[in-house]
Amino acid sequence: MNYVWGPLGADVYARTYARRKPDGTREEWPDTVRRVVDGNCALVPAEHIQPDERDRLYELIESFALLPGGRHLWVGGVEGRQFSFNCHHSGWGDRLRDHLGFLMNVLMTGGGSGSSYSNSAIARLPVPAGVVEPRFRAPTHPDRAEFGHRLGPPSRGGALYRVPDTREGWVEALCQLADLAEDGGGAITFDVTDVRPRGSAILGFGGTASGPAPLIEMLANVAEVLNTCVGRPYTSLDLMSIDHAVAACVISGNVRRSARMSIKSWADPDIFEFIAAKSDPTQHWSSNLSVQIDDDFHRTMAAGGEDHPHALAVFRAVIDGMIENGEPGIWNAALAGVGENAELCPNPCGEIGLEEFEPCCLGHLNLAHFGTDLAGAAEGARLMSRFLLRATFADVDDPRQREVLDRNRRIGVGLMGFQEWGAAHGHRYSDIHRASPMGIKLGLLADEVRRAARDYAAELRIPAPIKSTTVAPTGTISVLPGVTAGIHPVFAKHFVRRIRYAADDPLVAEQKAAGHHVEDDLYAANTTVVSIPCRDPILDRFPADLIEEVSDINILDLLRTQAFVQEHWADNAVSFTANVSPELSRSALSTAVLVMLSRLKGTTIFPDLSRPQSPYERIDEETYRASSGADLGQAMDPCSTGACPVR
Repeated sequence: MNYVWGPLGADVYARTYARRKPDGTREEWPDTVRRVVDGNCALVPAEHIQPDERDRLYELIESFALLPGGRHLWVGGVEGRQFSFNCHHSGWGDRLRDHLGFLMNVLMTGGGSGSSYSNSAIARLPVPAGVVEPRFRAPTHPDRAEFGHRLGPPSRGGALYRVPDTREGWVEALCQLADLAEDGGGAITFDVTDVRPRGSAILGFGGTASGPAPLIEMLANVAEVLNTCVGRPYTSLDLMSIDHAVAACVISGNVRRSARMSIKSWADPDIFEFIAAKSDPTQHWSSNLSVQIDDDFHRTMAAGGEDHPHALAVFRAVIDGMIENGEPGIWNAALAGVGENAELCPNPCGEIGLEEFEPCCLGHLNLAHFGTDLAGAAEGARLMSRFLLRATFADVDDPRQREVLDRNRRIGVGLMGFQEWGAAHGHRYSDIHRASPMGIKLGLLADEVRRAARDYAAELRIPAPIKSTTVAPTGTISVLPGVTAGIHPVFAKHFVRRIRYAADDPLVAEQKAAGHHVEDDLYAANTTVVSIPCRDPILDRFPADLIEEVSDINILDLLRTQAFVQEHWADNAVSFTANVSPELSRSALSTAVLVMLSRLKGTTIFPDLSRPQSPYERIDEETYRASSGADLGQAMDPCSTGACPVR
């Protein structure tokens, strides 16, 4: 089988998905494909695999016509497949540990998480009953210089927890601290002697250890927030601050991005504090924010908002935030809830709404590969549907997650290469939503996904998936074949692309040697940002007059394209970021969002250069030609805020 990497595809594959084989050598792409396909097929009895199914999956995945979600590529067919789900909804329980334990566990296994901080969601949490006093000890630890200022003698009469050098041990340390606050407070000493030093190899999960310093800082920071809450109910921002401290700890390990989504009801009295939470870009940077709206909000805004000043004020504050820094977005719970059995929270990039503790299960159809071949795309849609339904049998280590996974069997067959698909049919990006034959074709493909899922579920004697289609941002997956991400148009034909590396990644030195600008990440510790001038390779594949960059497309056409795909393809949601000029007026944006609001499950607006170190910066062709540039494409960063997992 012949396969052609995108401009950065081979490098991204080698760094992100190629595993070591038993003989010590690294996988090549065909090895990875066979591991993933064989592992997926092994999840069900052999009689439930069609005669040619395995071979067709080999061929289509190897040629990039189909691509499972990055988590499947990473752990499919290897021990540890319980980490095969990208994102989760970290729900709430009767105690704070019910949430924190789940959240920290999924973040430490490289997943992302969404959580609702609406007052109704957090109301049942117990009030912290007493001040906690965490102490730390590690008399002989080689990393003492990094956390010596936090060390002290064990607390007299307090609890002692010797933290095991395991993921579960770190999670339990956090849970014990939360329990102590709820049970009346007191002192607790965390002995981190056994935690491996910074830089040590993490053999099972991959990457290098962060040492105990991030854990210590997290526990100290969480204790500080808990102590401000003694005797009163938690606010949304209290809990968001705790969760952000957890995410910052995980990110310090240098191998996980700790993607999060935070949503809150528009009707909550403290919604304006939530909307302003990221006005300072150094705060709450581990999470995307979205205001949750419902039917009452739609009715109010349809009437002009004058009869409900709170709703109108919320809408105006959201528009202001979008214009200023791209935060918050909007989560339309009324539309997302159609066909559901419970209230949902979106995953970090917004393509899937999930019940509490539910995971998402993603795979993608590369429309750029198929072009005008509808029959070939239909076969791919069927095979990816079956692949993902099998993946719902993968191991999970939380019984709450197993229950909802078995009940919903939710999958998300997504799309990428959308702009190329339109160009192959002779359409500019902004014209696709006006072309009714394109909508018919998307609908036919969606029907193939749902029919295949329904028939296969009946064969396997499980419930049919509650929903089956989506559009994810596709992140590093799109960069393997070098096609446009999800349904996004190219950001720019020529641009500066900023890629984040672990600070100790040897590739950073190579980037410096190539003459690229290198600087410390302003938002995440131990992370380096490399700026590379780029030209998008889509320019070599289609006539120039068919290729629009996002600045050529007006805001209504961007949002209408998202709605077009939502209505013809996705029964889950569509992750889409409408990049707009910072010169776009508030009135123009307000009008566009209001017109489209009821047709979109999620709405994200991101102004160009709305904050330092944005993933992309547009440049002209002359600037590119004068630089040490490269044809890299624009599918590396999973979403415009850079807050998604690396896999």
